[in-house]
Amino acid sequence: MIRDKTLRVLEYPAIIERLAGLAHTAAGRSLCQSLTPLGDFQEAFEALEETDDAYRRLLKYGDLPFSGISAIEPTVGLASAGAALECADLIRIAAFLRAVDRMIQAVSGQEASQDDLKIHIKGRSLEALPGLLRRLEQSVRDDHDLLDGASDELRTIRDKLRQSQAAVRRELEKVLAKQADALQEPLITMRGGRYVVPVRSDRRSAVRGIVHDTSSTGSTLFIEPMAVVDLNNRIRELESAEEHEVLRIRKELSDKVADHQETFYLDIRILAQLDFAMAKARLADQDQAAKPLLNDQGLILLKKARHPLIPRDRVVPIDFELGRSFRTLVITGPNTGGKTVSLKTCGLLSLMGMAGLFIPAADGSELAWFSALEADIGDEQSIEQSLSTFSSHLREIILITRKAGPGMLVLLDELGAGTDPSEGAALAIAILDFLKASGCHTVATTHYRELKGYAMTEEGVENACCEFDTESLQPTYRLLIGVPGVSNAFAISERLGLSAEIIGRARALITEEGARFEDLVSAIETSHKEARAMEEEIEGLRQETWQARQELEREREKLEAESRRILGQAHRSAADLLEEARSEIEDLLADMRAAQPAGLASDHRIESQARGRLGEIGRKFSVAKPQGLADDQALRPEDIQLGAAYESRSLGVRGLVRELPDARGQLILESGSFRITVHVSDLRPVRSKPVRDKAAGRGRIDRGSALRSELVMRAGSELMLLGKRVDEALIELDQFLDQALLAGLSPVRIVHGKGTGALRKATHEALSRDRRISSFRQGGQGEGGDGVTVAELNLS
Repeated sequence: MIRDKTLRVLEYPAIIERLAGLAHTAAGRSLCQSLTPLGDFQEAFEALEETDDAYRRLLKYGDLPFSGISAIEPTVGLASAGAALECADLIRIAAFLRAVDRMIQAVSGQEASQDDLKIHIKGRSLEALPGLLRRLEQSVRDDHDLLDGASDELRTIRDKLRQSQAAVRRELEKVLAKQADALQEPLITMRGGRYVVPVRSDRRSAVRGIVHDTSSTGSTLFIEPMAVVDLNNRIRELESAEEHEVLRIRKELSDKVADHQETFYLDIRILAQLDFAMAKARLADQDQAAKPLLNDQGLILLKKARHPLIPRDRVVPIDFELGRSFRTLVITGPNTGGKTVSLKTCGLLSLMGMAGLFIPAADGSELAWFSALEADIGDEQSIEQSLSTFSSHLREIILITRKAGPGMLVLLDELGAGTDPSEGAALAIAILDFLKASGCHTVATTHYRELKGYAMTEEGVENACCEFDTESLQPTYRLLIGVPGVSNAFAISERLGLSAEIIGRARALITEEGARFEDLVSAIETSHKEARAMEEEIEGLRQETWQARQELEREREKLEAESRRILGQAHRSAADLLEEARSEIEDLLADMRAAQPAGLASDHRIESQARGRLGEIGRKFSVAKPQGLADDQALRPEDIQLGAAYESRSLGVRGLVRELPDARGQLILESGSFRITVHVSDLRPVRSKPVRDKAAGRGRIDRGSALRSELVMRAGSELMLLGKRVDEALIELDQFLDQALLAGLSPVRIVHGKGTGALRKATHEALSRDRRISSFRQGGQGEGGDGVTVAELNLS
């Protein structure tokens, strides 16, 4: 367990608050709020896999549907205790069941495979209650009332009640007409649940009946005429019967809810887990975060890491490393230079990774799972306990050293501060030595020069600094690993205008050894800056080279595509000319044979020479097909040419393109009098070969009969859609109907299965809108039942 104080100083609760705010359900929000770094490496690894799975779902298919899900656990509990639920409670139960149906459809719409998302598999374990949902929808009108059809008895009672109310009104309307001068107003109202009329108090005797109320002024009496007393009594009896029947139905429905208590609790738990996983994915998407690699070897490697609570337009990404060649990192630099932010970034991202959350860092970043994480950050001075800053920090460090051991990450801010510099530096070195000997991974920030030297000479300890620009006197917030920080006090003082005499005196007070050390550190930092500038320049040149290469590659592809197009066009033109010449020669030879006198042997040499010459011409023009024009290569919309001949791969139909593809890639293929809608990826270019009708004369083409005979052979009267997604099924259905219509087949069977009913519903909706369909019905006994739809095509 990681201490609450450590979580608090690293601002982990703020991340959890953001995560909970992205949950759509109360149960999912509760899971988010209870998320803490996991105490086992395998658990943390699996939690990251769950987040990755949900993130892939979010990017590929969008979010899951969570609307209509409310906290129904108390309602189910009341029903299980024997209570009769209110209509509003039953409405919430029905909404929950509809939400379960929507979720099952959302996770079942994709084909199950080895790459199936785990979040889909979990969603499929939801259990729908269609019978209960149907009963609730047939019974409950709104939050306050039931439908008349909730039971036959309720419908009968309400019919009688409406009849009695109408009879009362008819009788009272007679009173209104006969005693109009005795009434305060010609209207019918109610008092105490009984129908009455308002009578002037000075005309009380004009209307015989029972007084139920008096106006505040006493000028109006609300009288129930004797003629309607029995009818009003009947109404009250029916209203009482209605109340009892409504209560009985509510209790019946509540008992049905109680019968499915375990199913409800299972569905609630699964929906909460789905919402929790998707909330982690939503947070990753919001932060443009990435999945970190996770190890249990203590290796942290962060690339362009950002603190998740600092706006992206203000935060400076850092590169951070720990645990590869050193397990202790000492960060130095000026105040407000970014040391503490770097420390917190390391700690907070480690906590997030251990909790199964993505981190705002570049791909390839790596985090370690630690069995313990301790942090002493910030000023914990306590006036009430009479503790100074040094004392409060020391108490935390004492607690940390008592727990120190392998598998522990320790973060210490301003180590040794708050006391005499020489003693503080010595104490800081001793603490770092102890933590290193204990097997801890440690990151510490400090101002002490002695710690820079310690990190430079001690094995397993490394320096880092937050860069400071002495020209602008502003920190850059970049973290430089392997470089000790420079004080910059003299440079800053000089730039701000402090007297050169004072600065010179200050320099003289620094020991020669200290001055050499600062010069050495300054030289290292300068060399590091120059090296980084050179790396950035090299990287820029690499990017420019890569972009130039990409541009050249695109130009080469364009030239090759144009070359293939020109060669292909030339090849097709030559082939067409050759075919035309062959047809003409065959016709001429036929004419020659027909004109030859009877009994005279034909000269086969002429035919042989003609065909030989044709062969030579064919070989001359039979250039190799240009690359990229293979029959099995899918065409793109930009490859299509108006008026060109193409063949549908799936239908085997050839025709001419009369319109360019639309936004969805669909186009019309025209073959004689037939027009077929196909997708551009289903086409391949063809060279048309006319079918000659010898009886009708030379060169006549009978495209319709050839097409129909070909389609009859290819077409089938049954389409299998089992296991298809809805969008795939609708495309296959459209092509199937085209093929069946052209082949003259009717009726046809469409096998969609039973399943959730989504495929059947989509099929029926498509058929009801299709002008090619004259009628359709569900399969009967022996035809597949409701797993099959039989459709009649409009062949006229």
